[in-house]
Amino acid sequence: MSDVDQVQKSQPSPSQSHDDVIAQLKWQGKQIDWLLQWLVKFVANTKVEMGVTLSVGGNLVSGHLISHDTYFEQLAEDISAPFSQFSNGTDASMKEMILSFKPGESTEDTPAFHFIHLKDCRTYSTDGNPICDTRVLWRGRISAVDGFTIGLIAEKPGVS
Repeated sequence: MSDVDQVQKSQPSPSQSHDDVIAQLKWQGKQIDWLLQWLVKFVANTKVEMGVTLSVGGNLVSGHLISHDTYFEQLAEDISAPFSQFSNGTDASMKEMILSFKPGESTEDTPAFHFIHLKDCRTYSTDGNPICDTRVLWRGRISAVDGFTIGLIAEKPGVS
């Protein structure tokens, strides 16, 4: 079998269900951390926020774990803000569009979560310095997280 055939065979098809895709990822040696997935669902259902630090692709990502609803509400505010200078209602349209991306109500019956959302987030490179000057919203795939700890990275004196 050629490399192209192997890659095509290993790629999930759009018609596969989420459960089939998860099973395929597990078969390929990639697993979604069930505990991290549970924490994301817990935060979504309780609206509690907690500091976490994630190891993602060699970088450390540290911020407050928030619900997907909170993430999309803040994203809508952030994206629509620059449009408030126009008096044509573009800011409200942008906000409405972003809010339409929200997955819906958080309930116990919500299917497994596949994305994690952080606020006041900083990404740190291997030298220990933050990559961004300011704290930002962050969204990532749970399956891309290599490991995590509860708590935030302590900042170096003089770094805000």
